[in-house]
Amino acid sequence: MRHRGTGTLALLAAASVAAGVALTACDGGTGTAPERSLPTPVVDRTPRTATPPPADADPPGPDTSPARWTAPFDDVPRTGGQMFVGLVFPADDEADLSIVGVAGDGSTRWSVRTNPACVGYGTTRVGDQAAAVVLASDADSRAGRIATRTSAQAYDVRDGSRLWGPTRVPGPMLGPGLIFGDATPSVVGGEQSERVMLAAHSGTPVEPPAEGATPVYEHHGTGLFGDGSTVTAVDTATGETLWDSGSVAAPQDWDGGPRRVELLDSGSASTGDVVALRWTHADGGERTSLHDLRHGRLIATLGEAPEARTTVDSSTGTVVVSGLDQYRTTRAFDLGSGEQLWREDGGVGSLEITLAHEGTGYGTRAGRSTAIDVRTGKVVADGDWEVPVAATAARLLTPLPPEPGDGPSDRTEGSGPGYVAHESR
Repeated sequence: MRHRGTGTLALLAAASVAAGVALTACDGGTGTAPERSLPTPVVDRTPRTATPPPADADPPGPDTSPARWTAPFDDVPRTGGQMFVGLVFPADDEADLSIVGVAGDGSTRWSVRTNPACVGYGTTRVGDQAAAVVLASDADSRAGRIATRTSAQAYDVRDGSRLWGPTRVPGPMLGPGLIFGDATPSVVGGEQSERVMLAAHSGTPVEPPAEGATPVYEHHGTGLFGDGSTVTAVDTATGETLWDSGSVAAPQDWDGGPRRVELLDSGSASTGDVVALRWTHADGGERTSLHDLRHGRLIATLGEAPEARTTVDSSTGTVVVSGLDQYRTTRAFDLGSGEQLWREDGGVGSLEITLAHEGTGYGTRAGRSTAIDVRTGKVVADGDWEVPVAATAARLLTPLPPEPGDGPSDRTEGSGPGYVAHESR
């Protein structure tokens, strides 16, 4: 049996560090440039068959089937529609990395080769179609040349056909969502470093709702801007203001008075269509609340909650919040009514849910893997299996630790550290 161990954690840490280093070289420069002069990635739409799974790939708990195939990713992938989208490191004889799309049967449907200085990528929706957003730049890592032009483009996750772009952006993809710019914003000479939000439907820059407002969050065509005291939501396709923190319901235990409202950006407090707002009194008192992204509707009040991890299961309309009360408490709420469904105060070794899929939440408790029913909190499975990291409607993807001595530099393209897919039952 393979266990979740230091090999997996070390590899993911190395990938994160590599990404951070690469991002520092992905600077879009200043000014404007015609589209014809912008760098664009190379797209390969030749299908490749699935790789069989290792013989010792155990299923994540009793509710999944044996492994079906091995994915090529070198880092935790994203999902778009029924596809997995992820990163593949360059082979030793290549300068480019790849963003690849893998279907439910394990076949790689497309690959986008791009400069490793722009490792940031993401998924979104262009109209009704899931899309992968990939960056390109004119940097040359082998020649030591940083980027002066960086572009973003969106591709249909099903076949890799381009949906929009190239659009010039001022730097790497920072997120959450389609936000690009300097990873460490600063003020130089009275001017703040540039950040831009792109509209998901077209790739065009989104105008801030007010002077001084900065992009802080975007998801599938809804964007949040903040100015340090107010958060405003806009429809990125029309520019229409949807709501602001001055008009939405405050946390239930908020006693009024002057307030400053910001997006809570610690951990994974905000995800998908649910965002966490931090409310601060003039006297320094703080409260945190969960809100529906599109309408601003108050879902739940979380108390002070300086750290939180929000996991949403859209199939059951449930949101699970881990890491509350200094990582001692986990709570679950109904997304529609805001009713608290259950609460667990586990103390040391408390429950942390990192992925929810078709009614089951996957995570850890006291160093062991666990699966729960998200509507009741009841434990479905507990053990030493690998915790799933991504899911589509029919597939769960779990990591495999690399073999001893196996690092990114030892692999050829497509060998990956190992992610295996299981059929969800």
